[in-house]
Amino acid sequence: MAVYQTRSWFQQEFGYITDNPRVGELVSQHYWAPGNSVSHNDTLVSLTGESFSGRYLAAHCNRSVEQAWEQARAAMNAALQRTQASVQSLRASICVVHGDEVLADNSESDGAMFTAFEGWIDGRYQ
Repeated sequence: MAVYQTRSWFQQEFGYITDNPRVGELVSQHYWAPGNSVSHNDTLVSLTGESFSGRYLAAHCNRSVEQAWEQARAAMNAALQRTQASVQSLRASICVVHGDEVLADNSESDGAMFTAFEGWIDGRYQ
């Protein structure tokens, strides 16, 4: 429930979550940095200003299929309008796996991994 409460706050505050540099900064500051020194409710209050609530999950679950699809389309269209952040390497070994099949990895480069994974998606779902 707290995830949906947090997501709702970010959506209301910034209009989007994905590729938003403020999200990681604020989650780190309000949720991760305090760790277990404060209660779960206190971390929510610290970020969102509200105590723990199930209403955000309930609102998400109670959407119709049409409402969910319209919200998804609106989010995708809005993302296309934003300037894309430059991709920086995480300096990590990443392997995308489906069952026993390795779909992509970044042993050559992040770009090669993205291309391989996009190719797998295109081949499977088009």
